[in-house]
Amino acid sequence: MFRKRLMSRTLLGGMLSMTLVGQPLLTGKAIAAGGDFSLDFTAAAPFTYDHTTGGGAFDDRTIGKNKDVVESLEGGDFACGDLVSFLTQIQVDAGATGTQTIDLTYVWTADTTGQSGVALDEMKSATINYGVIAGGVGEGPGGTDAGIFNDDGGSAASIVATDYTEVTFSKGAEHAATVRVTDLEPGENVVLRFELNLVCNGQKPTGNMQARLDSATVFAPVSDDISSGDQTIPFKQVGAIKPPPPPK
Repeated sequence: MFRKRLMSRTLLGGMLSMTLVGQPLLTGKAIAAGGDFSLDFTAAAPFTYDHTTGGGAFDDRTIGKNKDVVESLEGGDFACGDLVSFLTQIQVDAGATGTQTIDLTYVWTADTTGQSGVALDEMKSATINYGVIAGGVGEGPGGTDAGIFNDDGGSAASIVATDYTEVTFSKGAEHAATVRVTDLEPGENVVLRFELNLVCNGQKPTGNMQARLDSATVFAPVSDDISSGDQTIPFKQVGAIKPPPPPK
């Protein structure tokens, strides 16, 4: 369903573009450029943050479970009810013009590829990874995320759209959310962090899951597409996800 909505928006954008062919260029207007942005979607290293709250830091993008980030996740590092943290570094070209706002759409599996039993459910938060990073893993000044630099601290993130219409634990189900990031200026590097809730239904799961950066656009001052490529984080060995702790 979410893909159909994306296709509808794409067709509409194409129709609008055709109507503009041959029209005179407007002067004195702010022009957004999707080429101003580079996006790097990763998962936070699972051994660097509290899974009840989420966390982690992009820092210098060192790969490793106890380093900065990972490009795939493994079930044995998580338990039912955990929050799984994801990080996206947003780089703004130094030659960009003005302040821009972008929308990032993420899609993730709400079921496994095999036997159901575990799923990535709702997006629980979206924030710019400002401040001292819990656990002492921030490598920037004062323990902040070193993946953020040349930044005035004014960016903010918010979830502006969600699609949870497909039923969790149903075969092939996916959920989606769009996160808006504001106040992106030339030469800045900003890190967006969000968490997905890991839920279980008591069955023994098999197969894999995944989360991906599905699309990106400039929202303001003028709409434009951002090339995000195929950035997918596999979640492997879901049968090794630990059951929830017994009630106290």
